[in-house]
Amino acid sequence: MINVLIVEDDPMVALINKKYLEEIGEIKTFGPLITKNEIFDIIEKENIDLIIMDVFLPKENGLDILKALRENGKVIDVIMVTAANTVDELKKAFSLGIVDYLVKPFEFDRFKDSIIKYKKKREVFLKDKSLNQEDLDYILNQNNNLNGKENNLPKGLNKRTLEKIIEFLESNKDEIWTLRELAEKIKISNVTIKKYMDYLENENKLEVKMTCGNIGRPELKYKLK
Repeated sequence: MINVLIVEDDPMVALINKKYLEEIGEIKTFGPLITKNEIFDIIEKENIDLIIMDVFLPKENGLDILKALRENGKVIDVIMVTAANTVDELKKAFSLGIVDYLVKPFEFDRFKDSIIKYKKKREVFLKDKSLNQEDLDYILNQNNNLNGKENNLPKGLNKRTLEKIIEFLESNKDEIWTLRELAEKIKISNVTIKKYMDYLENENKLEVKMTCGNIGRPELKYKLK
């Protein structure tokens, strides 16, 4: 069982994060909290393994709270969540030892991937022995993947989501789909699915035709080549 503290001022986002964690399983959640004092109070009372923390909070910046944790010798793992992704912010976050950085809005698959990788790394550290080179290489490779070195996809695209889309298209190879139909079947937004279909079209993986949709509006239809 992993104890995860949610630090988030948006009740809806906090609820979604909690729901995601419950779906992954073997996780006990705490919070949501929004202030540094609340965070320090709970980590003195509970054995918190991981904090999922937003950067922009009402009274304090999440990065400043993270810095305070490190200055007080708290080595709790942290996943930062934010709508911003500036280079300076990313550098500061990784220099303070975060295990991942999620940019809103993110899909469940990306969130789950982050938690699963964290769990695997934690299992290595919980081994009752000295770490060998194989263990260390595994941890370092996990970190490289989390920092975006997993693949050469364009910014904003996730390998797991792309694989999910391709798998669906391959299993329905003779079907022709609109963006709305794909979004509904794969359970992601219309905006998100459009990004992936544009990428697959540019990679010459799709046949794309323009048709008339509702009320005569033009509509794209997609079929895997």
